[in-house]
Amino acid sequence: MKYRFLIGALAWLIASASVLAQEITFTASVDRTAIAAGDQLRLTVTLANAQERFTAPDLDGLVVVAGPHESSSFNFINGRSTSTVTRTWVLTATQPGKYTIGPARVKVMRGVIETDPITIEVSKGNAPQGSADVQRAQQSDPNLFIIVSLSKGKAYVGEPVVASYHVYNRYSSVEQTGSTPPQLNGFWSEELDASQARAEDKIVNGLQYRVVLVKQQLLLPQRPGKLRIEPMTLSCVVNRSFFNRGTPLDVRSNAIEFTAMPLPPGAPADFSGAVGEFSLDLQADRTQAKAHEAIEVNVKLSGKGNLKLIEAPRPSFPSDFEAYEPKVNDRITVNASGMSGSRGFQYTVIPRHDGRFDLGSLSLSYFDPKTATYKQLRSQPLVVEVLPGEGGPSSAPTMTMRTDVIDLDHDIRFIRTGDGLLRAKGKHLFGSWPWIAGMTTPLLLVLGFLGWDSRRQRLAGDAEAMRRSRAEKLARHRLRQAADALKSGSKAEFYSALSKALHGYATDKFTLGAAGVTEEALIARLTTDEGRTAAKDYVKLIAACDMARFAPVEELPREELYDQALVLIQQIDRIAR
Repeated sequence: MKYRFLIGALAWLIASASVLAQEITFTASVDRTAIAAGDQLRLTVTLANAQERFTAPDLDGLVVVAGPHESSSFNFINGRSTSTVTRTWVLTATQPGKYTIGPARVKVMRGVIETDPITIEVSKGNAPQGSADVQRAQQSDPNLFIIVSLSKGKAYVGEPVVASYHVYNRYSSVEQTGSTPPQLNGFWSEELDASQARAEDKIVNGLQYRVVLVKQQLLLPQRPGKLRIEPMTLSCVVNRSFFNRGTPLDVRSNAIEFTAMPLPPGAPADFSGAVGEFSLDLQADRTQAKAHEAIEVNVKLSGKGNLKLIEAPRPSFPSDFEAYEPKVNDRITVNASGMSGSRGFQYTVIPRHDGRFDLGSLSLSYFDPKTATYKQLRSQPLVVEVLPGEGGPSSAPTMTMRTDVIDLDHDIRFIRTGDGLLRAKGKHLFGSWPWIAGMTTPLLLVLGFLGWDSRRQRLAGDAEAMRRSRAEKLARHRLRQAADALKSGSKAEFYSALSKALHGYATDKFTLGAAGVTEEALIARLTTDEGRTAAKDYVKLIAACDMARFAPVEELPREELYDQALVLIQQIDRIAR
């Protein structure tokens, strides 16, 4: 026994000496120390003969294109073992300058070993660099940023400008959870549909991005001078998957300034703010009518420009015509090329006397930004012939001016024509149905309140009962959120709200855990044939919703998924009662 102990101790000493004899090395190296902006280099950190984890070095503004990729090896030759652990990064620089890769550190036994710093010289490159706003945003966060751009840097007051909001992304997935719209100072805005925009790949300073148009607006400057578009904020979760909750991030776009040029002086008297290219038309539904018959006079302005901001031009109607406020008929298309279509003003006029009336022509001036000049439109003249009304000319009543109703104080009152407060003899309030209802209603209200309060206190003492009673109400609230997201076209918000509604209803209704919503658990609580079928459909719907959330695949249209969720929740709630 004594000899065995000595032999074991001797073997341990020999093994320890062998280990101590192995040299622990920790090195960092790059494949080159001088690159151009946008080019790539490879950084390798190697730890030999130690198994401890080491910290990554400070990259001093260099951007990780790929990595870290880790590899390890182990060799045993002639009774001597060696091991190495290697991590490799692919790096690039977006701007020229001098960068210093800091030391990587590892704790071995009771000490700390560091690698030597490495200096990288970056010269100006030939890779696509993008605009100055892209350059600044990339330096702030090279993996995710928003860029606001305008179709033109300056325009006249009233001339359309398109603002586009692009997201530059290098993550595997980005899910939008909220946003704060930009503040527009001095602009009239119209939202454009950006839901059909396709993502495209762009390379900026050697980094490849997935670029998506998330928002687009048509802007019309309303006053001259320097106008500012404030930043837009986007809240999102990146790299979310079935096994990873992802990382929440808030991204803020750049602010942008715009120059609104004033319209030239010397505007015509009939200019009311129309900017663009237009044509004018004046017509009546008929040019011959009898006195006191209504005539529809239509003024139509067609073309391309700030149509929605143009005020109604008013023809010069004779004093014998009673004219009403116009009805506006818009047929306007708004897209990235601006506003186009027509705006019509329909006037209803009633001639009160017979005769021939010349309404003349209608003039309207507009400003053409292409030629930077004012142009005048003039319609064809309009003549209306009014024939005598029924009974001849003498029967035509005198024209009356339409005025508001005037209160003539209270010195003369109308004669009361009803029975007022009189009632039949022998009729009394006491003992009548109104009296009985008035006396019993307060008592019924008190009893109802006591019953409601008793039920509320009973549910408050039973957390599970309270949870079950509120299940359908919470589900309907979340379904309304899904419906709002469906109308706005937000895929991420729709599937997030729909998934919460389905999972939340099942967990609340049957007091299940977050991971307990399974087909077996639902069938155990819905024992009828109808209940088992509904449980299977419910679980399939949850799976389809989760698939659409975490993968770019939508098995069914969103409207159909929403309708199925609403029907199944109502069906299961009815079965579970």
